[in-house]
Amino acid sequence: MRVAPFNKWLTLLLLMLVGLTNYMDRLSISILQVPIKAELGLSDTQLGAITGLSFSLVYTLAAIPIARLADRLSPKRVILVCLAAWNGLTMLCGLANGFLALAVLRMGVAIGEAGCSPAAQALLSHQFPARQRGRAIAIWQMVFPLGTLLGIFSSGMLSAALGWRTTFVLLGGIGLAVVPLILFFLRDEPHGKADSGRAIAVASGSMTEALQEILGSGAYRRLLAAGFLGAIPLNAALNWNAPFYGRVFLLSIEQITIIVALISGVGGALGMFGGGFLSDFLSRRDVRWYCWMPAAAMLVVPLMAVYQYRIAVTPMLSLPAGIVGAILLNCWIPPQAAIAQSLVRSSNRALAAGCIVVTAGLGGAAGPFATGVLSDALVGHFSGPGDALAWSLAIMSLTSLPAAVLFLLAGSRLKADMAAFQSGQERAVGPVND
Repeated sequence: MRVAPFNKWLTLLLLMLVGLTNYMDRLSISILQVPIKAELGLSDTQLGAITGLSFSLVYTLAAIPIARLADRLSPKRVILVCLAAWNGLTMLCGLANGFLALAVLRMGVAIGEAGCSPAAQALLSHQFPARQRGRAIAIWQMVFPLGTLLGIFSSGMLSAALGWRTTFVLLGGIGLAVVPLILFFLRDEPHGKADSGRAIAVASGSMTEALQEILGSGAYRRLLAAGFLGAIPLNAALNWNAPFYGRVFLLSIEQITIIVALISGVGGALGMFGGGFLSDFLSRRDVRWYCWMPAAAMLVVPLMAVYQYRIAVTPMLSLPAGIVGAILLNCWIPPQAAIAQSLVRSSNRALAAGCIVVTAGLGGAAGPFATGVLSDALVGHFSGPGDALAWSLAIMSLTSLPAAVLFLLAGSRLKADMAAFQSGQERAVGPVND
């Protein structure tokens, strides 16, 4: 029995609400670090640890076991528990009195948020057939730029009016208000129901066996590596654009909020939406466009970064390059996720998404932290107040070049790996009409 169209789109809408609160809470720190630095007297290295290292490493470590729980138990239950946990801990961030307290609380937020993406993508993949999966995941992943836009804009304005501590409390409270909606209205996919006409298997066997099966695809392994490298400049820009515009152009918190929200929100949304739909469209001619399109985007990233951070002499000249850069840095995410979900059995889909979370999380940890360390190291070599940070951001963008190579290498294996997977599925359950 196929899932009713209304139910699958309602599921998508509810999961987008969850995702919005996820990214609002996660990216609020990117703008709130400006007043936090002023009040708590933190260095760039400490800020990089809070925004990147401490959060993303814990997020990465938690992603695989929580994803496996979603495959074995219930994605809905995992989402409910995680939603309540990360929003409650976000509220507690408003009580932090120093670097250690804030870092520990952000680690707790990371554990909760690690359960969102794998469980959500598993539910969507259960309910949307392969021909619609790229666009469904792309629509869901719009929560990344939209949540970033809402998180940065609301955090900046609330912080200017009420302070960063009250802002954390309010953001967490908004997320907790979503819990009843998920509890009563989200349609969990019962084990054994149909997935585009064939049964969904319950996850069985050890995690090691499941990982060996998932990582058996050379295309998938290369996509993971490309995602790690692509996440480095993406997260460096997300977490350091606000300090960059404040230091280099001496803008107020309100002005910084508008510029960063436009870059991360509008640019990110265009990249995410365009990446999902364009890759679906191009893949009708050749499935390898799921890899070729991200590769082309990654090659242009350093050019945009150099202009945005080093050449532009005013915020208004820097802004367009920042938006284009955000489009390029986000457009690879939906095709990577769609391909991953098409190379694994339904019983391993959350785990496959969790592997992407791990590699992207490692890049998310490395990008902001390495940028902060490099900025502190370069401070004495430049006269301008933001020159060290500007050069650090430009340098970090260069990791997109090897990412482009890996996307191309993944494309070279994609057809063979998909044919092998399709053949294996047909032998196991009969012809696949997904």
